[in-house]
Amino acid sequence: MIVPALELMPIICAALQRGQQVRLRVSGGSMRPFMHAGDIVELSPIDSLPLVGDVLLVRCGSERERYVLHRLVRVEGRKLFIRGDAQEHCEGPFVRQDVLARVVKRHAKGRVRRFDSGLWHFLGRAWLACFPLSVRLLRLAVPLRERNESI
Repeated sequence: MIVPALELMPIICAALQRGQQVRLRVSGGSMRPFMHAGDIVELSPIDSLPLVGDVLLVRCGSERERYVLHRLVRVEGRKLFIRGDAQEHCEGPFVRQDVLARVVKRHAKGRVRRFDSGLWHFLGRAWLACFPLSVRLLRLAVPLRERNESI
């Protein structure tokens, strides 16, 4: 069964507001190489100000009807700016109320990776520090990987 995001997100937001963790299946490729379409992410309610490097669920769009999972790349006063790991352009500004949750874990191929601490958190911050080189290298690597997988 496929449930449209506009119907599902109020339920997810209510669970997060109650302090519950939520799991979602991600789609799209904006967070490559750290997340891929089909991965499951575990979201935790935001109990403190998000930090640069955190992967956040953010409500965006002109009517705030769209939701994205992107990395916090910059904070200017009360304004937050996010970007997908495979993207060159930031989105924002957003305010704290637009941030719904923080990704704490990713489940993929039988493995669990923590995103809120440890090695994968460090690698995410290192990816940010290497911007824009990281995105350009990813663009070179993806066609090579896809070609090797098709052989």
